Amino acid sequence: MPIDIVDLLEEIAGLVTGAIALLAAYRSLMIGRSLVTRVYRTRAYWLTVLMVIFAVLGILPTYTSLETDISNIFFFAFLVALLVFIDSNVAVAKEIDFFHKDILHWNMVRIPLLVIVVAYTAVASVASFLGLSTTITGVGVIGYIVVAGAAFSYSGAAMFVIARKTYDRTMKKFVKMLGFAVLFWVLFLTLFIPLDVIYPSLGDVVTSYIAIAAAYFFYRAAMSLSMVGRIVKEAF
Repeated sequence: MPIDIVDLLEEIAGLVTGAIALLAAYRSLMIGRSLVTRVYRTRAYWLTVLMVIFAVLGILPTYTSLETDISNIFFFAFLVALLVFIDSNVAVAKEIDFFHKDILHWNMVRIPLLVIVVAYTAVASVASFLGLSTTITGVGVIGYIVVAGAAFSYSGAAMFVIARKTYDRTMKKFVKMLGFAVLFWVLFLTLFIPLDVIYPSLGDVVTSYIAIAAAYFFYRAAMSLSMVGRIVKEAF
C-alpha cells in the first residue's frame, strides 16, 4: 500500500473522527446547560471534555516529533480521563440502584485498573521522552496496549451490565452507547497489532476508521441524555 495513500486515508479518517467528536462535544455542552438533574448534567460536561480531547487526537497532525509528542500527551490524557469517567458512571449506576449492587466487583478492581493504566502511561511517557531503543519501546508499546485493552474491555463490559440491569431509561441508553464507544475504542487500541503483522500500515488505516465508529457512539451517548436526541432522530 503506497505510503501517500496510507497517509491520505488516515488524514481523512482523522478529520471525520475529529468532526464527529467536535459535534458530540458541542451537543454535550448544549444538553448539559439545559439539564436540571445534576447527575446527567455532569455526564454531559464530562463527555464534552472527553470529546474535545478525542477531536484533537483525530485532527492533530503527527509529521514532526513535537506534534507526535503533543498527540501522545492527549492520547494518554484521554485514556486516564475515560477510565475515570467510566468509574463515575458505575458509581452513579450503583447510587440510583435500589439495592446499590456492585457491578462486576467494580469496587474491588477500580483502583487496580486505574493504577495499572496510570503506571503504564507514566512508563510509556518516560520511555518516549528518553528515546529508548526501538526494540525496547516496541515491546513496551505492545505490552502497554495489551494491558490498556484488557482494562477497557472490562470497563466496557461493566457499561453493558449496567445497561441490562438499571431501570433508569436515560442511564440505560447512555451507558449502552458508552459501552459500544468503549468497545470500538478497544478495537482501535489493539487491532493494529495483528493487522500490521499481515501487512505493514494496514492496522493504522483500519483502526483510524474504527475511531470513527467510536466517535459516533460517543455522539449517540451524548444525544441520549436529552429529548434533543429523539427530536434530532425524528427530524432525520
